[in-house]
Amino acid sequence: MASEVLKPTNGTGWLSGFRNMLSKENGRWWNTRRWLVQSAIWLLLLNGIVSLPLMFDAEVKAGVEGIPMVPVQIFVAIMGAMTPFGVMVLTQSDIVGEKQSGTAEWVLSAPVSREAFVLSKLVVNYGWILMVLVLLQGLGFEAVLMAVGRQPIPALNLLGGLAIQGLHLLFWLTLSLMLGAFFKGRGPVLGIPIGIMVLQDLVSGLGAIYLPWMPQLLPRMLPELALHATLGQQLSTAVPLVAISAWSVLFTVAAVWRFKREEF
Repeated sequence: MASEVLKPTNGTGWLSGFRNMLSKENGRWWNTRRWLVQSAIWLLLLNGIVSLPLMFDAEVKAGVEGIPMVPVQIFVAIMGAMTPFGVMVLTQSDIVGEKQSGTAEWVLSAPVSREAFVLSKLVVNYGWILMVLVLLQGLGFEAVLMAVGRQPIPALNLLGGLAIQGLHLLFWLTLSLMLGAFFKGRGPVLGIPIGIMVLQDLVSGLGAIYLPWMPQLLPRMLPELALHATLGQQLSTAVPLVAISAWSVLFTVAAVWRFKREEF
């Protein structure tokens, strides 16, 4: 946003102005009601749905260490299916919007590197996404379980599951930022990730016929792994964790590479 004030800096190098850009991007969350509105929406959406079987089913089946299985399955499944769309909507205009409004050109007229421009958006958005869409939701779920007299999830199990969910969202965040660097309109930036999200099961199933290992390269497996971690079960494979980490790095590198070649 052009109204954000950037402090003068004399820094040079590939991360010139990175600290100032962090402050600017953080202000888009902290200095507005964005964080509060998103926190309320996702608490009501995720934990509101999860609380229904707990309130109306007195015989919720307990699983490992007394953890109620059905609510945990619902919570992990909803988080894995819905929060990626939240990431897409929240970040689809981060780079494209600034290119269209001229803010990017204005910001880059100061001693701010293009690497700092892209990476600051990644760091700040990911930090807030982890807090609002992942950690807060996990704490809310624990509060719901205790409020209805159910066994809470052990802290390490919960953190393990949330960490995998966080990696899942990193994939969609870096993909959105990369597409924002490549395209000039919001349509492809929002449409391509939605298409991947919707069609990945079909692509995975067809691809597995010829490449049995292909499903492990897609983010679709991470919610399942998150469920295993939350229940304290051993992960069936670590390949998706490595693959999605690699995809995220690749998307970030591609975003920086393309944005450096953007003409203003």
